[in-house]
Amino acid sequence: MEFNFGDKMKSLRKKRDLTQEQLAEILGVSFQAVSKWETNAAYPDISLITVIACFYGVTTDELLGVDVTKTVEKVRKYCDKADIMFESHEYPAALAFLRKAVTDYPGYEELQYRLAWALTGNYKENPDYLDEAINLYLKILDVTQNTRLRSKITRDLVYRYCTKKDNARAMKYIEELPTFDVCREYTLGLSNLLEGKNLADYLKSNICIFGNAILECLEYMKDYKIISKEQMAPEIAETAQKKIELMKMILNGMD
Repeated sequence: MEFNFGDKMKSLRKKRDLTQEQLAEILGVSFQAVSKWETNAAYPDISLITVIACFYGVTTDELLGVDVTKTVEKVRKYCDKADIMFESHEYPAALAFLRKAVTDYPGYEELQYRLAWALTGNYKENPDYLDEAINLYLKILDVTQNTRLRSKITRDLVYRYCTKKDNARAMKYIEELPTFDVCREYTLGLSNLLEGKNLADYLKSNICIFGNAILECLEYMKDYKIISKEQMAPEIAETAQKKIELMKMILNGMD
């Protein structure tokens, strides 16, 4: 059913057993103004919305007919769909989809974050997308109180500035990231918050997470395209190769 602001105003007034004249006096407006609100001929000044909501003991969302629960759920579905597109590397389609989503639902940080991610997935086709993504990351970072999102954006900014060869800015954001010893996985794994099978499952998950991270480091160590033989003793690279094979066996056994 389509929301009718006038009907909502009339219903709230009648629940308080007030006449239009009485409400007008309380709010400091004319009774003609109240009449226009209730017939949808006009709407209250924006400065009165909060006053009216407080007077009736409702939220401004309820007063204006905004169903926040449904909106949040729809935004969540948009995010899930975008994530599926990312997994399939459908970045052009994801970019078009998310531009519309952000236009339809402005102010939702998770959608904006995904739009920035989609932009970086398309920057080779349009280099300007990289700057647009960075600006969007910085915009979200400036206002968000979501700790996890702040960490993800900070990490992403490191990679984006590295792509731009702006090592100074990349290092700035590197220094803002938490160190390994205070990360969630390491701390929870060594705390006494979990026990029994829950702890065993969590430690197994950590081995996979940290094992893959170590594997990436070992791959770098053995790759002379990244680190030259002059910068690393050959035996270190050979040892790295052996450890890579061992690490792969361990991680495959965790599946």
